Amino acid sequence: MSATHTMTDHDRAAESPPSRARWMLAVRLVAVGIGSVFAALASVAALTVAEGFWARGRLLPSRTEDPEATRGLFGRQYQEPPLQLVLMGDSLAVGYGSEDPTETVGVILANELAEVAERPVQLENVARVGAESIDLLVQLGEVREFTSRPDVAVIIVGANDVMHLRPLNESLGALRTTITELRGMGTRVVLASCPDLGTVRPFFEPLRYFAHWLGRLHATSQTIVALRAGARTVSLADSLGPLFRKEPGTMFSELDHLHPSGLGYRHAAEVLLPSVRAAAGYPARDGKFVPYRVYDKNSRHPLAWLAFWASRRAGTRLRRVHGTTTVSA
Repeated sequence: MSATHTMTDHDRAAESPPSRARWMLAVRLVAVGIGSVFAALASVAALTVAEGFWARGRLLPSRTEDPEATRGLFGRQYQEPPLQLVLMGDSLAVGYGSEDPTETVGVILANELAEVAERPVQLENVARVGAESIDLLVQLGEVREFTSRPDVAVIIVGANDVMHLRPLNESLGALRTTITELRGMGTRVVLASCPDLGTVRPFFEPLRYFAHWLGRLHATSQTIVALRAGARTVSLADSLGPLFRKEPGTMFSELDHLHPSGLGYRHAAEVLLPSVRAAAGYPARDGKFVPYRVYDKNSRHPLAWLAFWASRRAGTRLRRVHGTTTVSA
C-alpha cells in the first residue's frame, strides 16, 4: 500500500519564512532599482542645469557687445524705386560672429534681391544681440517709425528663448503679434525658425541633447504660429543643422563657436533667399513654386502634437509696462 503525504499546517508554516523572505528581497530590489533610476535622473538634471548656467554665462554675448548692424542702399546701379527690406530678431539677424560685415544675412539677401529684382534694395536692421521673441515688440515699434513700410521683413529669433528657458506661450504670443501687425501693414514676412542648438560643440552631453529637442519643439511651435499669422517659414534646423553638425570648424565663428562664421551666414542666406524672393514677388526664374513652409519632409520628430498644443495656448493679450508693449498669457 503506497503511502501518500498530505501537507500539514506545520509543513506550510515551515515553508512560509523562506517564501516571505524571497518576496521581501524582490521588493527591496525593485525599490533599489527605482531609487537608482530617480537618482540617475536627478544627477542628469543637475548636470544639465549646471551646464546650462555655464553656457549662459560663457557663451551668450551680452547686450553691451551689440555691434552695429549693417544698413544702407544696395543695387544703386538700378533706377527703379527701391524695395524695402528689414531684418528683425537676435544676433543671427545682426550677423554677430562674422568678421566681414558683407558676410551677414541682411547684406547678402539685399545684394541678391537687388540683382534678381533689378531694383535697389533699402536694407534696415532693427535686430539686437541677445534679443528674445518678446523683444520683437520693441523692434516692431521701430519699424512703425520708418518713413515707408517694409516690403519684406525677415525675422530670425528663438535661440535665446531656448537658452533662457523662457515660457513658450510668451515667446509665441510675441511672435504672433509681431507677424500679425506686419501683415496688417502690408509687409510680407519670412520667419527663420529656431536653429538646431544641438549642433553647438561647446555644449556637452546631456545639455546638447536637451538643447536639440527644446530647440526643435520651439521651432515647430514657431512654424505653426507663423503660418497661421500669414508668414512664410524656413526651418534653419532642417536646412542647416546637418551641415553645421558635419563641419563645425568652418560653419561656426572662431569668436565663440556658438554663432555662425561668415561662411555659415552665407549658407543661411542661401536657404532663406528663395522664400524672400517669393515674398518680394520675384520667384525663381524657372518658375518653381516655393512653399510657405520650407523644412525637411523626411525628418520625423514626435513634437507636432506638443507644439500644436503650445501654439494654441500662446498669449495674445497686450499690455503696457513702462511705455513698452508686452504680451501676457
